[in-house]
Amino acid sequence: MNVTIEIDREHYSFVKELLEKLEGVRIVKTDYETTEGLPTHVFEKIEEYGKSLKDEDLISKKDFFKFIDEEICRLNSQK
Repeated sequence: MNVTIEIDREHYSFVKELLEKLEGVRIVKTDYETTEGLPTHVFEKIEEYGKSLKDEDLISKKDFFKFIDEEICRLNSQK
C-alpha cells in the first residue's frame, strides 16, 4: 500500500525519523510539485490530451454507461 503524506520543511525531519522506525516503511522523497497526490506534469499531459480530442473521439454518456453495463455482464458471466 502506498500513502502520500505532504509535510512542511519544518516538521519533515521529525516525521521522517518517526516513520523510519516503523517496520516496512520506506521513505521516497519527491522533488516535484504534486496536485491531489499526483505529479503536476501528469495533470498538464491530461489537459493537453483533452484539448487534442475531436468530437469523433468522444462517446455519449448513454453509450458510455451501455458499454459499462455490457462489460459488467461479461465479467460476471466469467465467474
